[in-house]
Amino acid sequence: MENTVMRKPVGIVLAVSVLLVSCRSLCGDTPETTATSPDHQLTANSYVRDCGATTSFSSIVNVQGASSKFDGNEGQILIVKGKRDISLVWTGPKTLSVRCNSCSRKDTYREVVALGNIDITYE
Repeated sequence: MENTVMRKPVGIVLAVSVLLVSCRSLCGDTPETTATSPDHQLTANSYVRDCGATTSFSSIVNVQGASSKFDGNEGQILIVKGKRDISLVWTGPKTLSVRCNSCSRKDTYREVVALGNIDITYE
């Protein structure tokens, strides 16, 4: 009897986990630009996220460890509605400059100026 009782919660947890993982994968990220910091410790990535026909594209910039596998949900510093031309330049080991000439305030969902000990400027 105890085995049967224990299997049900484990089965439910497993089913919910599979559902959550499959929902997360509904969006696709297309890499655009990558820039590595001068000390080769960090990478800034710009990419376009497409979550299907019912949502707009988003242009996103993230920062993560240079040796880390790309994770579009980690370290997001800029999120802008639509496909944008974004350039990334490291001006120091912990200073990133982001340029997006076509970005406007009304289309900007997130704009982070500091991430841990990293300073970010926008042009």
